Amino acid sequence: MNVKNKWKFLFLTLLALNLVCVLIFLGLLFAPNKEVSPKEKVISTNHVNLSVETNKEDLTRVINNFLKKEAKDNPLNYKVLLTERVMLLGTITVFGKEIDMVMTFKPEVIENGDLLLQQEAFTVGQVSLPVSFVLRYINDYYNLPEWVQIDSKKQDIYVYLSEMKMKSDMKVSVETFNLSKDELRFKLQVPID
Repeated sequence: MNVKNKWKFLFLTLLALNLVCVLIFLGLLFAPNKEVSPKEKVISTNHVNLSVETNKEDLTRVINNFLKKEAKDNPLNYKVLLTERVMLLGTITVFGKEIDMVMTFKPEVIENGDLLLQQEAFTVGQVSLPVSFVLRYINDYYNLPEWVQIDSKKQDIYVYLSEMKMKSDMKVSVETFNLSKDELRFKLQVPID
């Protein structure tokens, strides 16, 4: 093989290798994710139901305090802001540099009292990224509580409040979650013996 053909062969081999890598990446990117669905409501007679009403400002403080305690070892640095939508504000590290990120969700109460967050937008810096890719990345590489499940295919996050572990085995469910009217009502199920 002469020098000209050798370089041509090496170039074509490298090109083919790059194409294979791109095809594998695209295959993994668009591969289906496991299906996540709402869970059925469990009714218990060993609990007393208490209704709690709050506002966006107080709930924001409670959520961020909870996140601060629960996510201290998580590489994602973020906080929640409740406006007309649920906003997740934070930073991610890309190539050793902190970059601002904003995720916006439309909340919906599921029949069983859990919460469905429908992804509306995701930006990193000034760039909008494909939501399904980002949600799959977060689901695969970050340690989320077991009561939070991401369905990247539907671009939804299910918050199974009914499965959240709380002190004294108390359970929480959402009755009303209307951010535009600042109407937030929850039902606490307090165990009795």
